[in-house]
Amino acid sequence: MNIKHTIKILILIPFFSYAQHSDKYLELMNNLKLIDSSKIETHFKNGQPKYSGTTSYYEYNGKEYSFLTGKHIRYYKNGSRTESVYDSWETVMDNKYFDKNGNLVSDSKTLALNTTANDLQEFENSNRHITFIIKSKDYKYSFELNKWYLYLKNEHTNGKKSGTWKYYYPNGELKKQTEK
Repeated sequence: MNIKHTIKILILIPFFSYAQHSDKYLELMNNLKLIDSSKIETHFKNGQPKYSGTTSYYEYNGKEYSFLTGKHIRYYKNGSRTESVYDSWETVMDNKYFDKNGNLVSDSKTLALNTTANDLQEFENSNRHITFIIKSKDYKYSFELNKWYLYLKNEHTNGKKSGTWKYYYPNGELKKQTEK
């Protein structure tokens, strides 16, 4: 997989979760032929898990592509972890971040994913053709209530703030709502 394609995917990863792929995107990606897959597991020096997931290998016009697929878990030394679920083409369908105690801190889902690329080469060589919408929920800890609460619901389109952003008090009451 070339570096441009890898960078595009890395930019999209933090934002994706459940994607509604457009017909154009599906038509383009369905040209890829699955040829193999492999499970990846790495560990820290102390034997604790560091990363687990699957990489799938595809072929198109004599060129091989590799994509992260299925559930991937990345563990951090401080005990926190990220759990991501990828579709068959490395689009993150769900991305959750947990703190060292296992509390959900952030949850992102992709609502829509579209491309105007006419072929895989165009898709691979540019990111101007991609449109994606992500909804996120961020959580904070309230020392007063001694619990985690939904602090913010937000949306991004192509990485930029969009839609309605809602901020909440620890008791669940709406604090502020803005349109981006």
